[in-house]
Amino acid sequence: MTESRRAFRELLELLDRIDAQYIGETGEYKSALDVADGHRLVLHGLRRALGSQLEADTHRPVFQRAITPTTKFGGDSPDAIYHECNVSADVSYRVRGNMAGAVYVSLSVQSGGSEAEGVGASLNSEQFEVKPDGSFEILLSRTPPADTRNWVQMPEGALNVLTRHYFEEAGNVMADTARRLDLEISTVGDFPAPGEPTVESISAGIERVSRWMRSRTLEESKGRTTMPSWVSVVPNRFNEPEKPGAGMAYAALDIAYAMAPFHVPPGKALVMSGRFPACRYAGVVLWSRFRQSFDYMNRRVSLNRAQTVTDGAGNYRIVLAERDPGVPNWLDTGGRTSGFMYWRFLLPEEPMAAPRCELVDIDSLPG
Repeated sequence: MTESRRAFRELLELLDRIDAQYIGETGEYKSALDVADGHRLVLHGLRRALGSQLEADTHRPVFQRAITPTTKFGGDSPDAIYHECNVSADVSYRVRGNMAGAVYVSLSVQSGGSEAEGVGASLNSEQFEVKPDGSFEILLSRTPPADTRNWVQMPEGALNVLTRHYFEEAGNVMADTARRLDLEISTVGDFPAPGEPTVESISAGIERVSRWMRSRTLEESKGRTTMPSWVSVVPNRFNEPEKPGAGMAYAALDIAYAMAPFHVPPGKALVMSGRFPACRYAGVVLWSRFRQSFDYMNRRVSLNRAQTVTDGAGNYRIVLAERDPGVPNWLDTGGRTSGFMYWRFLLPEEPMAAPRCELVDIDSLPG
């Protein structure tokens, strides 16, 4: 058997295991729609992995959109533009970009080994220097430069770089398909031009696709013994928001999260209330069981502070329902009775209380 066929068949076998073990069968707590959502997620993930891993070259990296309206994988936000590329700890890189009106920008280096993957290093726009025109330049290297403010130390086992641009606007930035960001990455120093693909390079690319898919499905919880405290498993009830630890792969370490399942039967509405804390950004989004955002291209499925009607003290009242209840801050469940609610609070400056939820008759709401 050729090396590439072995790698290809291992990828096919991996997809079969993901189907059986990660998606699973229907049952008391998993519907046919849940299983279909799982298959959609895996295909979105495969699309992302093929784009980011198959032809990846750590000597000639190129930033690619990690998330699009039709490629959702890993828990997306309609208010954030994500870019990613593979890197190597043995190479130094220079990232040039622009805030482009974002309220927050971060760069995280993912690293991994035999145990688990996690965030090896990160830097946000409060920590690096931004010029008056919004531009910035960040060095990624093993050894520090003279000025370390715009420097990220490459961790051992560096795998990839993920950038986040968060916007708090009246519209969802991800629904604006024409929005582009000025962002590029280049190596420090020159490397010889690559030759044409070989058996070895093609096989290695297929293996990278498999590793990417495996680490984000079957091995997603590898090295983690308990559920994060900010994740609630009780429908319609949040725990207090908290920042994750570095061992939680692909999370931002300076963002506080709160996640809870929702269950809203037909004819009911879920009223979610609380107060926005002092922070750089705050927003909530509805996800499927497999953490894909609902359809923000055609319906209101998320709210940030710029989109939310509040009282003078920053208190909000958000309503999840299958139809418009005639009140402000409606989140459209699109006919689904269950899913996840996911809050993000970027660079919080004060303690945050858990959002409160109450299930009511939809016709009881004033409208």
